[in-house]
Amino acid sequence: MNSTTFNFLKYLSPTLAAFAVIWFGYAWFVGDELTLPWQVESTFKTRPFLLEYFQINGKPGGVVVDQLISWQKFRTGELQYLVWPEKLLLISIVAVLVLGTLSITYLDRFSYFIFSGIVVFCFIQLRLEELGVADPYLSYGLIGAFLLLTYYFQAINKKVSVLVRLIGILLLYLTFGLLVNFLPNMDYPNLVVLSFGMVGPLLWTTLFIIFIAGDNIFSLFKLTTQGESKGKNGLLHFGIIGFVYVILVSLLFMEKNEDIELNLYLIEPSTLLIASMISGYFCFDPKIKTINVSGDTFVLKDWLYPALCAMTLGVLAYAEITANSSLKDAIEWVIIISHLAFGAGFFVYALINFTPALFQNIQVWHIFFQGPRTPMLTVRLFCMIMVVGGFLYLEYRPYYMAKSGQYTMLASLAEHIDNDLLADQYHKQSNYFEFYNYRSNYALSQKAKTEKEKEEIQERLVAILRGGENPKARVAYSNHFDEKGDLYRTLSSLMYSKEVEYDDKVQNNLGLAHYKYQNYDSAFKYFRESLGGGAFVSEGNLAALNYDVAAQVDFDTTINYEYQDNIHLKLNRQALANAQGQSLLFSIELRADTLLTREQLFYLYNAALSRQREDWKVVDDAIQYYQSSPKNAVYNTFLLTAQSFLYYNSGQVNKGFRTLESVISSNLSAAGFPYYIKAVWAFDQGQSDLTVESINNAKKRGFDAEPLNEFMEDLKFVTDFDQTADISQQLKGVQAEKAELSEAEYQQALIRVAETNAFDVNTTLKAIELLNQTEIDSQVEYDLLREALEVNRKSTDLWEAYIYSCAKNNFTAFGETALDQLSELADQQKVAEVRSEFEQILEEKTTFQIR
Repeated sequence: MNSTTFNFLKYLSPTLAAFAVIWFGYAWFVGDELTLPWQVESTFKTRPFLLEYFQINGKPGGVVVDQLISWQKFRTGELQYLVWPEKLLLISIVAVLVLGTLSITYLDRFSYFIFSGIVVFCFIQLRLEELGVADPYLSYGLIGAFLLLTYYFQAINKKVSVLVRLIGILLLYLTFGLLVNFLPNMDYPNLVVLSFGMVGPLLWTTLFIIFIAGDNIFSLFKLTTQGESKGKNGLLHFGIIGFVYVILVSLLFMEKNEDIELNLYLIEPSTLLIASMISGYFCFDPKIKTINVSGDTFVLKDWLYPALCAMTLGVLAYAEITANSSLKDAIEWVIIISHLAFGAGFFVYALINFTPALFQNIQVWHIFFQGPRTPMLTVRLFCMIMVVGGFLYLEYRPYYMAKSGQYTMLASLAEHIDNDLLADQYHKQSNYFEFYNYRSNYALSQKAKTEKEKEEIQERLVAILRGGENPKARVAYSNHFDEKGDLYRTLSSLMYSKEVEYDDKVQNNLGLAHYKYQNYDSAFKYFRESLGGGAFVSEGNLAALNYDVAAQVDFDTTINYEYQDNIHLKLNRQALANAQGQSLLFSIELRADTLLTREQLFYLYNAALSRQREDWKVVDDAIQYYQSSPKNAVYNTFLLTAQSFLYYNSGQVNKGFRTLESVISSNLSAAGFPYYIKAVWAFDQGQSDLTVESINNAKKRGFDAEPLNEFMEDLKFVTDFDQTADISQQLKGVQAEKAELSEAEYQQALIRVAETNAFDVNTTLKAIELLNQTEIDSQVEYDLLREALEVNRKSTDLWEAYIYSCAKNNFTAFGETALDQLSELADQQKVAEVRSEFEQILEEKTTFQIR
């Protein structure tokens, strides 16, 4: 042999097995999450909230707004078709085909024909006629080329090197692969062949599992008797452990057949399989000697055995990831039946053959497969009869499951190429072979279009649940009733399920169902229990629940929130903080694509409603960030409304009113609610005329909500109207700090006061007067007064000051227009005095310019 090629293959095959173990572990950890991912559905509910600004007739008064509360439940998404598991499975099958073909050329003639027959049977199962190319000559050509090439290496020219044999075999399968990929006029022909021909690899897998099924008994026998000074003790240990092993496999059989319920950690078919693979590798040499396989049998151990391990684990991993439950169940049945038959048979065989020797303290584990009393061939025949008996007992269920899994693969591929009619037919064929098929039933429930198909959704989901516990099917089943508005069955379908005992997502949805049923204590219980894999959802729901029950039991501070950056949790906690008049730090992760999500929009809105916010500028920056993007134009009115609340609640009255005017002007026909807000704010600032005007405007635009009507009723009984705007303390604070400020800082402080609240006319004008006493451009005074008049257009003092500022800046036309406005508010004498002063300032300005 070519030692380099031999060593390469010797290391290649275990490497494939190692990768298969990693893939299997990944599939065990991920499950079907990639194929059928969990999704979170958010529902936003409004809660009326009194944003209190004043007392009216001895009771709180203000704006009644709707805060947003987020409720979340789990649901399943669309079934996904994953190409990469198909390709990995195809690679593992091709590896077995290549290494198996190479290995049988080194066996004796009898063994060669046996193994060749198995390979030819697999080729027949490929159903190459489905490709529609050269039928049936493509199949005949593959079988003929295989037999000619392998027979040449095995019988005619045995001295050919490993490298030449490998190259010849690779060329054979490469040529076949090219023909399959390029001759047919279809998409994914290689995956079509894989799906149609899956029965062949499953046969290899079945034979391999049967081959290693009894090897765990050998390992137990060796471990309990090797090195034991007293053979009786070793026999006792083996008898106990072996009996427990057989009992466990029997329990697995009964559990799989739904005769009992068994839930032991890691006691499952895949565990048996991996243990048998390890045991089978280490007992391969003594076992193969008793099977009458001659030739260079070490190639079977070094090349073929690891590749078969890789393929078997690959099939299981593929079935797990792609949610092909029938394929997985078929293999698990093969594992359980073969391990039960061979485990029991080998256990009895060991006791019959080696009990006398062990009593004589003789080490006999190395001759385990050469029993002196009962020949191993007889035991194997007995075990095979038991395996066949197991299949007969199950009425060939594993075979039908395998066929169902095959049609599920075909249906999934048909869905991937958008052939819905063919996919529907294959899914139904899959259900014909296996009524409880997970993927096919779920796919058909998703694809339901006609009324009859929609009526069958419930039956299909029930079929999945009858086949075994399935949290995703359980959630889909309850959501089906929820969508129909059947609250009782939504609750009962979850409450009486087995999945609710351990699955956090089912528990979360059950908590939500209890909440809708107003069972708040049960809702709290299940939300708390689901703080596992679904904590980020359940925490948000707990905060939402706390909003409704905080008046009786406030448990918000008792929960150690793990996902405090979750937007839904922050949204709900902000709403609660607003209702309780508390402060909550604002934080948001701005999206780089500037696209505003509903969750962030409502969080910004709730945050803007807070009257206890020192970090209002951070909220304002976030709102402006999203306002700057045209992608969010549809939310512009909502953002402006939130921004107006933010400004007003933070004491920036002028900005609040100006922003609210932008909301009104953006859609006059829907300006009823903004006018209601303006009426309340005007009352808060002591502007009775503006209050009445805003109420009338709200009514004109069809806003007839209860809060507005109540506010109007309260106004009728107001006897002592003492509301007033007052920001004088801000100005006093600036004046007190004047000595510590530079002139520029002092000017900016005065400008901030003048920009704050135009309804406090005296303080606004006083701030402007102090500003004029510094070296500042007269344009600044004009801008401040113009902005103040945008908010408070009823103040004669502001108009007077504005007119004089127009004169100082030579804005004659603006001044004349302002005089007209003043004439509507003041008497003629006052207007005449202002006009006289206006003209005098202009004259002085003109005289100064001439000089």
